[in-house]
Amino acid sequence: MPITIAIAQQKGGAGKTPTAIHLSYAFSYLGKKTLFIDLDAQATGSLHLLGTSYKEIQPTIYNALIALKAITPIKISEYLYLLPAHDELEKAEIELPRPGAFYQVQLAKLLKLYDDYDYIVIDTPGSRVSIFATLALTAANTVIIPCKTEIAQAMATADTMNLIEDVKSGLNPWLVIWGILPTQFEGNVLHHQEVLELLKETKDPNGKPYPVYSEPSRKTTRYNDATSMQVDARQFR
Repeated sequence: MPITIAIAQQKGGAGKTPTAIHLSYAFSYLGKKTLFIDLDAQATGSLHLLGTSYKEIQPTIYNALIALKAITPIKISEYLYLLPAHDELEKAEIELPRPGAFYQVQLAKLLKLYDDYDYIVIDTPGSRVSIFATLALTAANTVIIPCKTEIAQAMATADTMNLIEDVKSGLNPWLVIWGILPTQFEGNVLHHQEVLELLKETKDPNGKPYPVYSEPSRKTTRYNDATSMQVDARQFR
């Protein structure tokens, strides 16, 4: 079975999509068959991989979720594939949570139809009210939590950890927290240093600190440049 990784953060601007995209690129470079699932109606991941043509793509992850039927992923490279999204995905917020439907497991059911991949990476929206983070966390083996090194992001990360703990307590007790990933970090900014230390003090319900990546993702324009050129940011080294 694939290793399924959810990228989750309930506040926008944390760097979820760049994390998801470039993690997927990295797995593919290792020769691992990788499926990127765009579970965000803003579809920045689909834009990155397909350009503006993503808006015309049919079918999308929306169709697969609603019908619970596999659609053919788009091949991006030899080992990288995409289940795309666009604004049509917003309709799933209304259509999935119908009375009597245990919708939280819909993505987990769907992914059983994609068991020939080594890795599945799921990008999610930055919204506290979206159902998609719960769908992704319920379907995942592990989760990475990007967090911009600003106090508002750190506070939102605490809310995200609460959501993750809720999912672990019921829907997916096997979910593993891979780590909090500090992003857009500037080492010469005192506030960023303070927030980084605050993240290291974030604790689980048992009082144990959550894992935090030892090397923060530094602030750079490379990710925006990579999206505009539909490439991996490492090509700008």
